[in-house]
Amino acid sequence: MKAKKTLQEENIELKRKLEIASEWMKKEVKQDSKKIAKSKITNSTLKEKTCFLNDNIEEIVSDKIQDFFGELMLVNIPAKIIRNIISAEINYYNFRNNPNFDWFSVISSYHKALDIIIETYITSEFRTFARKNIDLKTRYTDSLDKSIFLIIENNYSLSAWRLFHIIKNIKEKENINWRYVELFNQYLEKFSYIKNILLEDEFCNNFEKIIETEVLWEKRHSGQISFVETREARKLLIWDFKDKNCLIYQLMMIWEV
Repeated sequence: MKAKKTLQEENIELKRKLEIASEWMKKEVKQDSKKIAKSKITNSTLKEKTCFLNDNIEEIVSDKIQDFFGELMLVNIPAKIIRNIISAEINYYNFRNNPNFDWFSVISSYHKALDIIIETYITSEFRTFARKNIDLKTRYTDSLDKSIFLIIENNYSLSAWRLFHIIKNIKEKENINWRYVELFNQYLEKFSYIKNILLEDEFCNNFEKIIETEVLWEKRHSGQISFVETREARKLLIWDFKDKNCLIYQLMMIWEV
């Protein structure tokens, strides 16, 4: 019979596995960056190609992502989140000096990353909780209440816009008696580590700022987004990979708990 491994031996093995996974993820991020950068160049017009600022942009983007998120987070988060961030960043860097570039494509990639994060770390868990704790025959009170009902009943996605208004209602204790808003509040009470992030003052302030810009709602759907609006939205979403109080990083912190 084999002897049980000691705690030290298990830690050494776990560390080795993490190092292997980390190296694999670093390689994946670099490869994805190169593929996306090549695709952007191939699909650009000749005039747009002349606006590219750096032949090694994929290296710059992949290095920033690895340094900012860290090995453990990169190994465990869905790859499609990172791919959308890579796509947004490559477009942002390459076309900063092109006044005619359609900045909707940058916002769209950031928005997709945000949607995946919300679905993965908040909505999917909430659906499971809700289905165990409410009779879905319970009537909804308002359009926001109805949206939450449809998320539970029909697997609708929870948009960033609606998530903001739900947590605003809960934080300000407005309409908390609405049945499905209250259900979401109960979910946050049970999973306090999510509540601590979503209702934290700085997070809520940054969330409100980006909602007020309408780049994730009205302007995104109209396709009329300027570089200045994109720059300000990017600051709140990813903060140039310098400030971890940005929205995307804070939401991804839910995974770590």
